[in-house]
Amino acid sequence: WILFLNADGTVKAEQKISDLAGNFGGLLDDSDQFGSSLAALSDLDGDGKDDLAAGAWLDDDGGADAGAVWILLLDTDGTVLAEQKISALFGGFTGTLDAGDRFGIAVAALGRLDPDALGDLAVGAELDDDGGSDRGALWTLQLAANGTVTAHEKISSTAGNFGGTLN
Repeated sequence: WILFLNADGTVKAEQKISDLAGNFGGLLDDSDQFGSSLAALSDLDGDGKDDLAAGAWLDDDGGADAGAVWILLLDTDGTVLAEQKISALFGGFTGTLDAGDRFGIAVAALGRLDPDALGDLAVGAELDDDGGSDRGALWTLQLAANGTVTAHEKISSTAGNFGGTLN
């Protein structure tokens, strides 16, 4: 739900985004958990309106519960102008996601870590198995204007120069 608020914090208007509402054209399956994690993005497509990342951590692209993130390019009324799925199969993402990784369990906008990128996004994969069972991983994604991934880096027990210990 996109909530438009009055100055006193009460709801002035709302817009639902789902596979049946809000002009969302993506395909969602039962139990994908679309929207369970959200991050407000900068204006990726340059149209003057902020955009949104929505996790779907139980999406089955590439394996059961491998997970996905949807980039939603929004209109001023809260409806979707365009969407881009990022998963093991879509969105220019070439990292490896395995069944059960739960990519998209958490998402956070990072601003512009790379000055050449339009926006960066951190995506959690809580049950990634790098270095051992269910240790988890974090992916940083550089996004293009259309919401596709132009570059990515994985941070885990065995990747991304992470020096900490994960059990």
